[in-house]
Amino acid sequence: MHRRKTLFCITILFSFILISCGTSTGSRFPQEQEYKKKEVTDSAGYSENFDLTKYHSKIDIKENAKPVDSSTTDVWYSYHSSPNTSDTAQTVIKTLPGYRVLVLSTDDLDEANNLRSDIYFKTDHAAVYVIFDPPFYKVEAGDFSDINDAQSLSFKLKQMGYNEVRVVNETINKFN
Repeated sequence: MHRRKTLFCITILFSFILISCGTSTGSRFPQEQEYKKKEVTDSAGYSENFDLTKYHSKIDIKENAKPVDSSTTDVWYSYHSSPNTSDTAQTVIKTLPGYRVLVLSTDDLDEANNLRSDIYFKTDHAAVYVIFDPPFYKVEAGDFSDINDAQSLSFKLKQMGYNEVRVVNETINKFN
């Protein structure tokens, strides 16, 4: 008898749980739609029913394909550049301690060579090196015996967008 009462109570409890968890979402859906359709009114009585989506427009920005003139890229008036001579015509007389500007340290040789050519043409500076210091390639610019000259080039490169530049102690080359 006690077993039948327990089985009856469990059946009733299970039925109650099954019925209470079986609510329909269909009855809530129209209420949510009505809530979305209502206009929001603030404390001053103004209603907010403005739809911004119909004013969304696509903006097309056309790139100007203007050739880059070398006279417009050289805006550094206080930097005197010596006439460029080819690297093959210069001979290293001696090496001595000095300063260079480290622009990039990377493990990608192509990236280092591309940056070297960018810096070479943007600064009109003949001494731009790609040095392999395992496992990295370092792009360094200049052969300076005076730290102020190296800091000047470092400032110029920072202004051109190379944010990670710094002056380092290196063995520099003296050319003829």
